[in-house]
Amino acid sequence: MKSPDVRERWESFRADADERLTAAKATQDVLAELSRFYLSLQPDQRETVDDLLAEWALSDDAGKRFDALSVIEDQQVRSALPSLRALVEKLGGSKEPSAPYERAKVERIVAALE
Repeated sequence: MKSPDVRERWESFRADADERLTAAKATQDVLAELSRFYLSLQPDQRETVDDLLAEWALSDDAGKRFDALSVIEDQQVRSALPSLRALVEKLGGSKEPSAPYERAKVERIVAALE
């Protein structure tokens, strides 16, 4: 499967799981489904998804960022470390009330991956 196809499948899977499980009031299950789907991928497909997760870690979309951080942490996606470090810096300059908490979370993920 070509890289764009994997990216599209991942994005479609996430959107579908989010919609379906939000309607079922089981949003916590989205993260488990994403991890299971990640594990079902071939190594070359995982590399493509790893790149996408690194992009999502820096997204302004809090939902995508949350999901990416979860999968990165759960699946130990070390290739996302540069993006996570950039996110720590970005959050350090943010005036959002949740920024210090999210920054602490990202710092814990970075420490675990290093």
